[in-house]
Amino acid sequence: MISWFNSWAQGIILAVIIVTILEMIVPEGRNKKYIKIVMGVYITFTIISPIITKVTGNNFELDVSKYEDLFNSNSVQGANEITSINNQSIENLYLNTIKTDIKTELDKEGYESKKINITADINVENEEAKIYKIDIEVTKKPNEEEIKKVNKVEIGKSTEESNVEEVTLSAGEIKKLKEVLAEKYEIEKEKIYINGK
Repeated sequence: MISWFNSWAQGIILAVIIVTILEMIVPEGRNKKYIKIVMGVYITFTIISPIITKVTGNNFELDVSKYEDLFNSNSVQGANEITSINNQSIENLYLNTIKTDIKTELDKEGYESKKINITADINVENEEAKIYKIDIEVTKKPNEEEIKKVNKVEIGKSTEESNVEEVTLSAGEIKKLKEVLAEKYEIEKEKIYINGK
């Protein structure tokens, strides 16, 4: 029994030394974390294997060749899925940033956006993006003098419609907004639609 403990301890020490040397040799990079996982599994296997062999009486061996094809196909498929998800996240972030920027620009001009839709072609690998269409629903922010008092609303009782009206944009205001957005986003004015115009 003592010789079994002695050989078990020697196996663990040898595994730790091998892993330490490999960890010093492996260069820094994005694959290092995966290599560390494999080294951790190796140490765990070195610790557990003799115990399982002693308890069951059978040799506990791991045949890696059975799992190589499965690992390779899953890692390629997983990498493709991760790349696809990352690209989609970048596209969404890009579009949301532009929408926020448009809202800020409209707010600066004294307008409020109700809805913003952007049609764009985004190529993440080449770091290129082209906006094809911007469709916005905009209302003019009312001046404080124009704000009318709203009647008290009670649920379950019929009331008159409120006196608050949305201020519509004139053709000149729409043209001015299109010019501002066209210059900022390098898109033709004809591809910018404000309130369907």
